[in-house]
Amino acid sequence: MKILVLFISIVLVLPMADAAPVDFAREVRPIFQQHCYTCHSATEKKSGLRLDVKASALKGGRHHGPDIIPGDAKQSPLFHFITENNPKERMPREGAALSTGEIETISRWIDEGAKWPDGIDEVKQDHWSFKPLKISEPPEVRNAGWPRNVIDRYILAQLEHAKLKPAPPADRTTWLRRVSLDLTGLPPTPEQMAEFLKDTSPDAFEWVVDDLLASPRYGERWAQHWLDVVRFADTHGFEVNTERPNAWPYRDYVIRAFNQDTPYDQFIREQIAGDATGADAATGFLVTASVLLPGQIGQDEPSKRLARQDALDEIVVNIGQSFLGLSVGCARCHDHRFDPISQKDYYAMQAFVAGVEYKDRPWRRPEAEARRKQADRLKARSTDIDIQLARFVPQAHVGSTSRAPSNAKMNTESFAALGAKFVRFTIHDANLHPSLGLIEPCLDEFEIFTDENPPRNVALASFGTRVTASGSRASKNHQLKFVNDGQYGNSRSWISNQPGQGWVLFELPEKMRINRIVWGRDRTEKYQDRLATAYTLEAGLSPETMSILTFVPPLRPSVQPDENTDRFAPVKARQIRFTILSTMANNRREPCIDELEVFNTAGNNIALASAGAVSQTSGSMTEANRHELRFLNDGNYGNSRS
Repeated sequence: MKILVLFISIVLVLPMADAAPVDFAREVRPIFQQHCYTCHSATEKKSGLRLDVKASALKGGRHHGPDIIPGDAKQSPLFHFITENNPKERMPREGAALSTGEIETISRWIDEGAKWPDGIDEVKQDHWSFKPLKISEPPEVRNAGWPRNVIDRYILAQLEHAKLKPAPPADRTTWLRRVSLDLTGLPPTPEQMAEFLKDTSPDAFEWVVDDLLASPRYGERWAQHWLDVVRFADTHGFEVNTERPNAWPYRDYVIRAFNQDTPYDQFIREQIAGDATGADAATGFLVTASVLLPGQIGQDEPSKRLARQDALDEIVVNIGQSFLGLSVGCARCHDHRFDPISQKDYYAMQAFVAGVEYKDRPWRRPEAEARRKQADRLKARSTDIDIQLARFVPQAHVGSTSRAPSNAKMNTESFAALGAKFVRFTIHDANLHPSLGLIEPCLDEFEIFTDENPPRNVALASFGTRVTASGSRASKNHQLKFVNDGQYGNSRSWISNQPGQGWVLFELPEKMRINRIVWGRDRTEKYQDRLATAYTLEAGLSPETMSILTFVPPLRPSVQPDENTDRFAPVKARQIRFTILSTMANNRREPCIDELEVFNTAGNNIALASAGAVSQTSGSMTEANRHELRFLNDGNYGNSRS
């Protein structure tokens, strides 16, 4: 037990021996703020004592001389007042007395020399930057012949103070190059250089400067400096750094402002409240800083609130740094320790921009309004055209079952045995050639088998079967007679004369009982193109009375992320269910729909919530104001409302 007590005593004592010096800003000033500022600060200076400004605090009040004697706490009146037992003299007069720890902190601070760093006073009205501008007399200079204007006298005075002499005047070639690069960022052209060197008039230099200031390149050159001040970028920043495609109007506004010599006070007003002054693009200033977008932050409420505060902080900080030259961001959490910005000031400023969002909005300019009206007219026209074109969209094959796709080598169609004299194979669609697209389909052999043991191929020309076609693209290797000659391969095949379509009709010598048909594009497997992918197979006793044995509808277009249409014969309905079986590439991620539209025969979308339609779902992954069930039929497109 003694060893344990000794160990604890060492632990408690050692830190005192090696304690770091008291930090005024972190340890002493908070005590003054809590207990002393009510009576001894800018708003109230009882006894003439202020404890919020270094010079005033060390000077002391009216009655005691210095209240803080650096290096001697016990001789300091301040220490006396905070430790006095007499209630009439003890400070503070009202409220709780200082704790033992607080008194010890102030005592140590004074004994250590009352170190109060310069430049951290909370009130800095005495700083030159907070004083009104005033006209001053230009300094006197020894080399009175050198200055050409008042500004030169200030420059020369500093040079002479540093015992330096001005550089000699530049030659005309060097001067023109310098001024061109300074004002436009571009060197002078050979023609400009030659013209200037020939101009010996006394105002030649002035004309050059005027021309450069009138150049559009001037605004482009000097706007970049202001864009750097406001942290302009065409991306949103942070590690995601997504594109900000509509940042350019603000950039162009700044360029125009420089080229038009916009007064600075107007320049400021337009960037803060341009929406009220007809300068909408100028308000891009408010959202130039980096920001995390809704899909890039956590989904819990604290994360959302923090992200919103971070976004507003960027706006407030941008205003403070760009227009006030003050780092107001510190006041987000506490009164600023260096600049005269309180936490109250910070949130009062934030209130002015609390409604600003990092989003796009319509640009109110005459040409933009005209284009919007034109877009509305074109959109209405486009809707009419879409309604008309929808009539030509192939109908969806409601209730059809999926089957394996056609095989270029061989396809077998089996069915219940029936008596037939005619068999027709009609092609509705074919696969695409790698480079030629949709071309004429091809059959290398078509076989019809009887329902007997062993079965016979009665489609053969040698059996007496005749064949006709919708049309043929004949050549040495491709002839209609090759379709039932009993030989396989592309070199003995039939090709239709219509891209993606065609039919062949087989007439048997007599009625036969059949139950199987086999066909292929190339049994040797050398070719995969020209393959029939949608077709109808029929058989009967005459061409007019044939029955459908197999119908393979055209393959629907692959599902697209932007828009998909399913058309079907009109049907009365009160409910429509859309069931998703898989997502693209079976990536097992949650599927997303931005809008589901149901059109009646008049072309009106009757699925809209505004039309009274109600939607339900098997389950939703909700992200407020971005992914919600109500967005499924709200009439708005895009991932942000899905």
